[in-house]
Amino acid sequence: MSPREDSGVPLEGKCQAMNEAELIFRNGTVRTVDGAPSDALAVGGGRILAIGDADVRPLLGPRTEVVDLGSGALLPGFQDAHAHPVLGGLHRMECDLSAWHSRRDYLREIHAYAASHPELEWITGSGWYGDVFEGGFPDRETLDRVVGSRPAVLRSHDAHGVWANSAALHRAGITAASPDPEGGRILRDTEGEPTGMLVESAAELVTRLLPEPGEQTLRKAIRNAQRYLHGLGITAWQDAAVGSALGLPDIGPAYAALAANGELTAKVTGALWWDRERGLEQVPELVERRRRLAGPGFTPSAVKIMQDGVCENLTAAVLEDYHGVPGERGMSFLDPERLAALVDALTGAGFDLHFHAVGDRAVRECLDAVQKAGRDGDFRHQIAHIDLIAEREVARMRELGVLANLQPLWARQDPVLVETKLPYLTESQRARHFAFGALERAGVGLAMGSDWPVSDPAPLWGIHVAVNRTAPPGDPHAADPRSRTAPLLAGEAIPAERAVSAYTAGSARANRLGDRTGRLAPGLAADLVVLDADPVTVAPEEIGAIGVGMTFADGRLVHERG
Repeated sequence: MSPREDSGVPLEGKCQAMNEAELIFRNGTVRTVDGAPSDALAVGGGRILAIGDADVRPLLGPRTEVVDLGSGALLPGFQDAHAHPVLGGLHRMECDLSAWHSRRDYLREIHAYAASHPELEWITGSGWYGDVFEGGFPDRETLDRVVGSRPAVLRSHDAHGVWANSAALHRAGITAASPDPEGGRILRDTEGEPTGMLVESAAELVTRLLPEPGEQTLRKAIRNAQRYLHGLGITAWQDAAVGSALGLPDIGPAYAALAANGELTAKVTGALWWDRERGLEQVPELVERRRRLAGPGFTPSAVKIMQDGVCENLTAAVLEDYHGVPGERGMSFLDPERLAALVDALTGAGFDLHFHAVGDRAVRECLDAVQKAGRDGDFRHQIAHIDLIAEREVARMRELGVLANLQPLWARQDPVLVETKLPYLTESQRARHFAFGALERAGVGLAMGSDWPVSDPAPLWGIHVAVNRTAPPGDPHAADPRSRTAPLLAGEAIPAERAVSAYTAGSARANRLGDRTGRLAPGLAADLVVLDADPVTVAPEEIGAIGVGMTFADGRLVHERG
């Protein structure tokens, strides 16, 4: 990518003539998403002024900053429709294991972190993958050996379980006599003793003892996450758990404060957390929280509902028994009648609904609830994950206008899927696994996200997998030949143009930002990303290697590759 062709005067604070652009991009592909590609784009006042060389050229003035795309591409800023950036930011500030994928590396990093932080009462971290451990889960004795007598708790990469050492179990009072809590499991050895692995709600038995991050720490985590996501070309996201959830206090005030003081350069939609331990008395509370927190840059317009868990630990709600586990069909966290009642109440209060549904039964229950509520209006209801979906539910999603919120990076034959998930799926379930192509062909609205820190938030990696159904180069969690060369259900791939649209215009719709962002057109916000190549026209196997050169939010440079 060629250097910018200006005099070095910062973009901020320039006083331009009315007919002079502040910023012009040229000499590359301008991918508008909803129209034909173009060759130039002009920006002024934080908005797109013109597209196409003929309309852009007259806006070039002596103070215009020109970005030579160098045969690269300009796209709308990517939007993550399902992420947990506060948690991701915090994880980057703790013992972060996300860059490694081996038992040896995990133990080395945990030991080094504990040794370098003698002042910490608790050793905390995240990002480990279960497939590197025998049987798919780590044990407390292994953690004891590298940490010592201090309590240690490390969340799994998918946030559906924690690895605790003996000291942490002791502090929590977890013994062989401890019952499994509702909605969770304490894994036990053949003698009935806790192994140190706690899944779903059982994790809270330990995580509730951790020191709670304060307001300033939460703000620091958001700033940390924002810098990281801008570096990946992301200019907007939906935080899928705003409230007291995932072991965190309510993160809404931190978002609102950063938005109010101008530090939140991304556009953020909040999905307020539904506490399934409580009832409909939450609805007026959520309405008040929406009113109190909303402001420029942060809009809590949705409510997040967890309907099931994940297949790997048999908590995703499925329609047929898991393979090899007769009678086991996972967990519906909310009874269907109760789910329908709260969906009716929340839509009556004007909320979009953001469902977590991994299993095909959970997807069906969510759609049943939306259909039973039958509310008219401009809703942006979405079901996130959809690992499994029955054929008739594909058509129902289109008919009900429910968006498919997909996490494309998961749709490949990596070791985690092959070793810890596929063994539990029947042949018919395997045949309907991450059915992106079926959803796209049926006309279901697609949005894309990462579920970060569950998986890497790089949109270009996600697009690579959606198009190829194989892993991108550089992903440490899928470095084996099978991950990178053997597609997972190749017929469920989608075209690159549709994948790019899902990560821009589709996610903008899910985030209620489609009237301002997600496309390139005069009058829309200048949320932009400069790429080394056009992901639509480059060879499909090269998409994941495309670099991000610059990211702009409202015309302001928020990331530039060093």
